[in-house]
Amino acid sequence: MAILIPIKDGIRNYPPKITANLQEISGDFAIEKPLSVKFPYSLHTESSHSIHIRKKKKVTFNSKIIADLKSIASAQRNGIPQLWRNVEWSNEFFEFIYWLVGSSKPPEILEIHPPFIDYCNSFDDFLDIFKNFQKIFYKEYNNTKVVIENRCGTLYKDEYGKEGKFLLSTHNDILKFAEILHKNQDIRLNIVIDYPQIFSAIIIEDSKISMDNLKGAVEKITSFNKDLKEYRTVISGLHMWGKQKNKNGKWNSHSGDFDTFFSDNDPLKTDFLDSVFDTFNDDIPRYFVPEVYLGSQEDLHSIVTDMKKAGFIFIPKLSID
Repeated sequence: MAILIPIKDGIRNYPPKITANLQEISGDFAIEKPLSVKFPYSLHTESSHSIHIRKKKKVTFNSKIIADLKSIASAQRNGIPQLWRNVEWSNEFFEFIYWLVGSSKPPEILEIHPPFIDYCNSFDDFLDIFKNFQKIFYKEYNNTKVVIENRCGTLYKDEYGKEGKFLLSTHNDILKFAEILHKNQDIRLNIVIDYPQIFSAIIIEDSKISMDNLKGAVEKITSFNKDLKEYRTVISGLHMWGKQKNKNGKWNSHSGDFDTFFSDNDPLKTDFLDSVFDTFNDDIPRYFVPEVYLGSQEDLHSIVTDMKKAGFIFIPKLSID
């Protein structure tokens, strides 16, 4: 079976008969006070985009907690955080999380994001920094699962004015990092795959592929999914969302469903979802976040329905526990 644990993200509900007893909670650097959470949750930390899509709020580094964390406050370029800048940064990141959680229950999941390659250009460098964080984090939150999401797209520019690239971004990055984590069981870090962001990374790399012509991207992702099977035990979750064109013909992310994403090409949509299902049809429960921030509840229902048609089953976490 391909089992997904539904996480509620925002105000939109899953279709009837699917219960999400985990809620995603934002914990970015723009936050100004500790959480007050009484229910099971996944803590989604800073993504280094700059203006957060859900809150339209920019990190200012002026809040008291961030201003007191000197390494985090100084690790930025034009107001965009440089995640995992160094070991000192990782120490302060733990301090930030500890302050943020406060008197709330510890999170079930802590989702982190990768650094930019202009200051951290290898997985070895990143893991040296992460291991320091891991050592102090798990002393306090031993039952929390830490996952890292692949990222593509940011307002960050490096010192030469080029758009920043995340260390974990392309399908090849994910495959390489999954192999490293699979071989290093002492690293308590898993991957959550955001598939739409893989499509974005492929489009950036290959000029022959566009949102209007995703056949080549689906072929690459299908091949990637086959190779990933060997390391799939380190994949703990999936993010899915749609794209659709606005009235000006521009593609809007996190809105629409798979039909709009694939321009109503049903065979292409089916090939993609069948490939994902085949890779994760292993009886291992994985978390699922439908990032339909700007879409409707109908969009979310459509995405979930398509995944159910592909063979995925949705089981609440408490039922698995």
